[in-house]
Amino acid sequence: MRAIHLPNCYAPMNTRARVFAGTAHWAFVVISIAVLWYGFQIVFFSIYAMWAQTPRIVSNPAVLDEFAYGSTPAAVRWTLTTFAIYTGLLLASTRAFHGVGLRQLVGPIPTAWHEFWRVSLYLIPIYALLTVPSLFDPEAEQQFGVAEWLSLLPAILPLLFIQISAEELVFRGYLQSHIAALTQHPIIWMGLPSFLFGLIHYDPLTVPYSAWAYVAWATCLGLVCADLTARSGTLGPAFAVHFINNVGALVILAADDWLYGAALFVWPMHGLAWEPWIPFEALLLVTVWLSARLAIRR
Repeated sequence: MRAIHLPNCYAPMNTRARVFAGTAHWAFVVISIAVLWYGFQIVFFSIYAMWAQTPRIVSNPAVLDEFAYGSTPAAVRWTLTTFAIYTGLLLASTRAFHGVGLRQLVGPIPTAWHEFWRVSLYLIPIYALLTVPSLFDPEAEQQFGVAEWLSLLPAILPLLFIQISAEELVFRGYLQSHIAALTQHPIIWMGLPSFLFGLIHYDPLTVPYSAWAYVAWATCLGLVCADLTARSGTLGPAFAVHFINNVGALVILAADDWLYGAALFVWPMHGLAWEPWIPFEALLLVTVWLSARLAIRR
């Protein structure tokens, strides 16, 4: 078993990497990615094909478009639920290849829980300060009354956590920790999973320069979560960053291109490219990263 010694600031990652030290292999990294990618396609499209043949959908095919765009609360709920497929496939893979379960992927649960709430409390005022003024912009369109929107949250928020936890378990919980057992270079064990995380956000239907700009932003978000995971030793801070970000982007003020059906306000994109938002998003990411660093500082 190879000794693992990471930089001092990332000392908590030593514990995470040691979980995989005895079974770590690049072949398992590739196989696990293939299992997640193709396994999801098989399970999802099998369920989708059966659902599309039900009498309700056959008589009202517009529901398929609603699901594809996430334009209704029901469509958002179902889309978020599908991320549980990834979690199930990941846990099956890590158990089979490494004998590793959910607790090892997350880290010490009490610590993760404490850090999740602590980081969330630091980030909520930042997102509120930056998001609330946009709600008063004439272009922002309110979809629901406040009471109706609040009634959606008990179902939407837990499902949103399923979505973000699936991504964090895959990219930070498994890939980052596994690769850290294979190489001591942070640029590899943080950079590679973060780039793959960015890559899954590529939208082939968008103009290429805008699609790749969004990939770059998602990669940077992945790096923020990767750094916080390495410094804390748990997924708690990454869960918090990802969850608060997605609450703001999908539940409070959503762009009208995808998964906006449960948002209180919708921002019309008018088919415009995403990259004009890059300076704002870059400043937000840096602020979020530094604030979360303060929150987990011991």
